Amino acid sequence: MINIRYALAGAMLLLGSATLASAQQPTHPQGAKGRHARAAHGMMGAGGARGLFKGITLSDAEKANLKAVREKYATQQKALREQFKPQMQAAREARQKGDTAALRDLWQKSAGQREQAKQLMLAERNDLRSALTPANQATFDTNVAALQKRLAAREQNGAKRGRLRPPARALR
Repeated sequence: MINIRYALAGAMLLLGSATLASAQQPTHPQGAKGRHARAAHGMMGAGGARGLFKGITLSDAEKANLKAVREKYATQQKALREQFKPQMQAAREARQKGDTAALRDLWQKSAGQREQAKQLMLAERNDLRSALTPANQATFDTNVAALQKRLAAREQNGAKRGRLRPPARALR
């Protein structure tokens, strides 16, 4: 009986030390796998080009071309973000109040701005694609198709639930 207790205590000690050792590992990737590498590959925030460069190894020339494309669109994107700020603030306040009617109204009123942002994003995506070599363009196209498939599934899921957008907690 004592041997079983010692064996259990030893197993618990071993498990605890393994847990402690794994907890001491760095949680953020080191080197070129962090935020800077994503930026170098054009993986922007939530609505941008996230995942479009998956599986693509960029040459220095391609990186320079992509940087030029991002700089070209940066001012337009910044202007759109500034233009959206009042609607986003109003939507945040309506969400906090639980006012779904106000949210629907804001959603309908912002249709033109959302379409403008979508057109800008598509133009940037096309320019990003043209900055790649033909071999990388094929991978890029595959990634775009996968993104569109995910977005369609997400939109269909939202429609099934009667939502215009994902829940507020998913937006934060």
